[in-house]
Amino acid sequence: MTFRRVASLDGLWSGEMRGVAVDGRRVLLVNLEDHVHAYEDRCVHQGVPLSEGRLQGHLVKCRAHEWEYDVCAGRGTNPSRTQLKAFATKVEDGEILVDVTQVLAERRGPDGEPRR
Repeated sequence: MTFRRVASLDGLWSGEMRGVAVDGRRVLLVNLEDHVHAYEDRCVHQGVPLSEGRLQGHLVKCRAHEWEYDVCAGRGTNPSRTQLKAFATKVEDGEILVDVTQVLAERRGPDGEPRR
């Protein structure tokens, strides 16, 4: 795994989200209940950055068509058949580190292609 420093934990308070770039990839960081989640910063529907949406509790809503995702699990809630691409995160010495070299979660269909 190749972790990269992307932000300071002090700069991303609990209940906040932010879009960052990691090795040329857009990544959505969400700090909830002292755990930092990292996902590809794009709505599964049309690729709109989720960092431009709204975070309400543990749900992030896309600004374009209001698709909604549970950021604790990366699962879609509206519609429920979707899944965000998740990346490994860790916090060391107050710094948020993300590894974008390997996708941790992505729902795939029987043909091996990502489901939308």
